[in-house]
Amino acid sequence: MKACVLLAFALLLTGAVSASDQFSWLRDDSRSASKVLNYLNQQNDKTQLYQERIRSLSEPLQQKWQDNRPERADKPWQEIGGYEYAILNHKGKRALLSRLVGSEDLTELLNIDARSAEHDYYQLGDWALDSTKTKLAIAEDITGTEQYRVSVVDLKTQQGTPVARNVDSSLAWSKDGQSLYLIQLEQQTSRPYALTKYFLNQSKPIQLTEELDSAWLLSYYLSSDTQFAVVQANSENSSEQRLLNLDSGEVSEPLLPRKAGVEYYVDVAGSMLFANSNHERNDFAFYSAPLTQATHINLWRTVFEPTDESRISNFYLFEAGAVVVSQSGASQSLHFFDNDDRYRSSQLLADAGQVAWVSQVGDYQSNKLHIRSMSLTQPAKWDRLNTDTLQRELFSQDDYPQYQQSAYQTEQVMVNSGGVTIPVTLAYRKDKLTKTSPVFLYGYGAYGMTMKPYFMSQTISLLDEGVIYAIAHVRGGGFYGDAWYQAGKGIKKENAILDFIAAARDLTAYNLGKRPIYAMGGSAGGTLVAAALNQAPDLFDGAVLKVPFVDVVNSMSDYALPLTAQQYGEWGNPNIADELKVMQQYDPYLNLSEQNYPPILIQVGLNDRRVPYWEGAKYYAKLSELTTGSGPYLLSTNFTQGHSTDRRQSQSQQAFEYAFLLSLTLKDIKAEQ
Repeated sequence: MKACVLLAFALLLTGAVSASDQFSWLRDDSRSASKVLNYLNQQNDKTQLYQERIRSLSEPLQQKWQDNRPERADKPWQEIGGYEYAILNHKGKRALLSRLVGSEDLTELLNIDARSAEHDYYQLGDWALDSTKTKLAIAEDITGTEQYRVSVVDLKTQQGTPVARNVDSSLAWSKDGQSLYLIQLEQQTSRPYALTKYFLNQSKPIQLTEELDSAWLLSYYLSSDTQFAVVQANSENSSEQRLLNLDSGEVSEPLLPRKAGVEYYVDVAGSMLFANSNHERNDFAFYSAPLTQATHINLWRTVFEPTDESRISNFYLFEAGAVVVSQSGASQSLHFFDNDDRYRSSQLLADAGQVAWVSQVGDYQSNKLHIRSMSLTQPAKWDRLNTDTLQRELFSQDDYPQYQQSAYQTEQVMVNSGGVTIPVTLAYRKDKLTKTSPVFLYGYGAYGMTMKPYFMSQTISLLDEGVIYAIAHVRGGGFYGDAWYQAGKGIKKENAILDFIAAARDLTAYNLGKRPIYAMGGSAGGTLVAAALNQAPDLFDGAVLKVPFVDVVNSMSDYALPLTAQQYGEWGNPNIADELKVMQQYDPYLNLSEQNYPPILIQVGLNDRRVPYWEGAKYYAKLSELTTGSGPYLLSTNFTQGHSTDRRQSQSQQAFEYAFLLSLTLKDIKAEQ
């Protein structure tokens, strides 16, 4: 859904410390206690030694990724008001560029490399030009905490002026270009809670609206006609929206009053309001209404109501009309309507065997929509769709000169999990497939997110090493839509874990083979994989847990933290006895026991505010004490990053993860352990 911050702030939690938790000393909210830092450094030294031993695996991977970089065709630029914008490598540096539509003359707006060079961690969030195109507002995270600072850069002098700190990455200018609308974060918890107007003349900021309920988060997104910002408060399963007039600065009353279980997401084009809402039924429908009747819900007109168990996932507005995206099972479709709400036609989003999604949408006037599609073995391509003529054509396709797609095979296999059929997407190189080829199995299974089988040269390099790469589309994800998600969340979280175990078990015998299974999961996927390791340690031959959420009950029992309550629906509510019992049964940290665990690499970021570093550190300490296995068990802490990896270090980190798992398949390296 539009601007939904549920996922963006999923797991922005810190863990409560139970009295019986012997490893609670590893939690240090200040992130400065010498005892803790010494422990983390000691484990880093141990990890570094192993990393040196497998450098013969990791360095060739990185070199291959460099050598096989694609000759990328043009990527669609973002079109806004007759200009196009893109972040590209330009003259040896990464920069934000602009040009007139149809022109090849480039203007450099921001040298991103120059700004990032000053910091060990750097993430550029949103950026926004004022109406005169002389001032550029930018949001930057320089700590990995996702607490952004906002500056305004004078494009003539390239001088920046600080405007705000401790805000999220959203940016919207007032129409007069003299102020910015920002979302303030709570200092202690980082909960986005207040819409604030900041003035460039250093006047005191004005708070326009505040979300007092700690179970709700605040965000906004621009309307298609750019006259409004849609200010949204949302809880785990409900939303409430208002309109911020970017000219007057006035904020409307709620369009619909908040009600448990009711979600609606609106957009504005000219004098009309459009909405995707479930206020009338269990599922969503697409509505329209004159803007003057926005709060009169009985006057909203139903434009499109999906059938055959399909569900509306999003919509886009253009001068030519509306485009509605629906999902039915694993298939997505585009539905087109004219400006009188009359149905025009529909088309599938993806070709058979591919995944696709709407990306890089042009602005309201452009009537351009772009579609990104690929498979595990087919390089990515862009299609451009004209929403006026409904013509769809190939815009560009990445070209890997040394890659031969015919040498690889991708397929979807189905596994049985307690009577439910679970899809698994996998790929391998045909001439490398043997009866003992190892399987690298990835899983996530939370927040209704679909783990798309992207084409990546990094994955292809694994296939070249004889690996079968697989993605388990377990319940709790969004592969088959909302019902699939609901079947693996909250008190049904165990379903996702059992699905992952079933996928691993079936893949050991894939194609009549006898295969080792290596598991990979990050964040909420770390919960999935770590829980599966507890329940079936002998099934797995190794695992990588990246910023894993593994201390579930402790974190969800920290009632002083506002985001805990918002995540009850996803992980369970420890205040309810039956739900607490379920949580205790799957919690990875609680269920570590004296058994033979496979080798595990655990990676954490010291500045992580979504999944604090101590979750992985405590898990590692307890694992090391209880396991009867020989390992290796490694903890790697990045002292300058948070939940996300700085793009400058992402390839080296990924190479280490893959090399760690590859090393476990090699007998000579195993013998050195």
